[in-house]
Amino acid sequence: MPDCSAGRYTADIFADVTRTPNVVFGYNTAVNYSTGATTPVTLQFDFYEPAGDDPTVARPLIVLAFGGAFVNGQRTDLDDLCRAFARKGYATATIDYRLLNPDFANLLAVNSNPALLADEIVRAANDLRAAVRYFRHDAAVTNTYHIDPTKVFVGGFSAGSVAALQVAYTDNVTENPDAGIQAAYQKYGGLEGDTDLAGADKLLPTYNSANLAGVVNIAGGINEVSIITAGNPPLYTAQGTNDEVIPYATCGAVYNTRYRLCGAVPLQTQASQVGVDNKLYAISGGTHSSPRNAANTAQVVAEAAAFLQPISCPTAPLPVVLAAFAGEVRATDCTGRLTWRTATEHNSRSYEVQASADGRKFAVVGAVPSQNWPAGASYSFQTGPLVGSQYFRLKMLDEDGTAAYSPVVTLAATCLTTPLLLAPNPARSQVQVSGLPAGSTQLLLYNSLGQCVLQISAEVVATLPISNLSPGVYLLKAVSIAGAAIGSARLVKD
Repeated sequence: MPDCSAGRYTADIFADVTRTPNVVFGYNTAVNYSTGATTPVTLQFDFYEPAGDDPTVARPLIVLAFGGAFVNGQRTDLDDLCRAFARKGYATATIDYRLLNPDFANLLAVNSNPALLADEIVRAANDLRAAVRYFRHDAAVTNTYHIDPTKVFVGGFSAGSVAALQVAYTDNVTENPDAGIQAAYQKYGGLEGDTDLAGADKLLPTYNSANLAGVVNIAGGINEVSIITAGNPPLYTAQGTNDEVIPYATCGAVYNTRYRLCGAVPLQTQASQVGVDNKLYAISGGTHSSPRNAANTAQVVAEAAAFLQPISCPTAPLPVVLAAFAGEVRATDCTGRLTWRTATEHNSRSYEVQASADGRKFAVVGAVPSQNWPAGASYSFQTGPLVGSQYFRLKMLDEDGTAAYSPVVTLAATCLTTPLLLAPNPARSQVQVSGLPAGSTQLLLYNSLGQCVLQISAEVVATLPISNLSPGVYLLKAVSIAGAAIGSARLVKD
């Protein structure tokens, strides 16, 4: 269960943090681009959580990747960030990802060939995706880390943040116009990549890294801002306005390379244009490393935590948002068909269909299970034969037992027009039927599902015993021995 108590995720409500180091989450190979040689790599993370936290709490998780130009750095570089967020109640992890071989010829090849640096960025992104899959698998199977798999944030510093942005905003392998990025995704198994555990422990393709909750971007950038589109994860960014490595206000070549990245201002502009929630901490006069000095790091953590809190603890959505509710009567048999469409569904259990003869007193005539689909769904319900005007509404039931009602829809049937006289109506135990022709007549009583619940023979007048019937609206039809329709009436059973 989530914990959204006062101060959680924004204040330092935990004094101590527990660290679990050296957890293996995947295997792959690093490559020397100048020679083609590959080296096996074991990828690990260090996990941080609030000490003494309630083990029943499903915590949002922040997965961070270190900086170092894809050449230097190690996961312990972000120990301070992980601890700072964990003291506020988040679960955090700092991960390994594959680095470039420091061989001079290899670095010269990469820095002079944008396609090779694009290849390295995708490799790092694939490693980050594998870490997300690992945590989601754990949440589904052993729940060692007590995280909410729907509230996973990614981020990092510098190169690590470049990888995180690539993960968060790439929705398919051809979305990015960079040919080098596209080629790398295709080369390494598609969007999820090929970093995985070994043998029977493989998590692909069962688990994925899609639908992330947000991004914490510290001095990172992305090669093409157009891949940030409506519906993508919210974005928090911190960057120095005089960043000498990744351009702050424009898109341009990364320091000492020919590779193009877009910094904070283009990121924020694009996110705002497509409706992606975002916040920018611009460090006036700051350089590339400025977000990581002590004072700025404290500000970054405070702002990012506040930005992520409403995502981690959103205001509870309405179980159902109804987009449309309508009905129609079939002229051939006077049956009704109700249709409705929802815009969103959260923790929705079912739709109870209710009918009324007068628009005031409703009775249940059926139920339809909810698909509980966040993006909404479509439904229909078939009624029995109708006489005159009948009123319908939906009782929309939530998983916790609460309910809301739809507007009322009126269906008017005109295909059966010969009236029978019923008294009393509404009735509890029996009802007198008159207006029948001379000669033998069959009386058929149908419930709102179109099921015949009573059948008797009559001449001129008849008495219907209805004490054993459920309350609701019924249709009484009179037919001749040959089956020709004689008349009909609507009966309300109290």
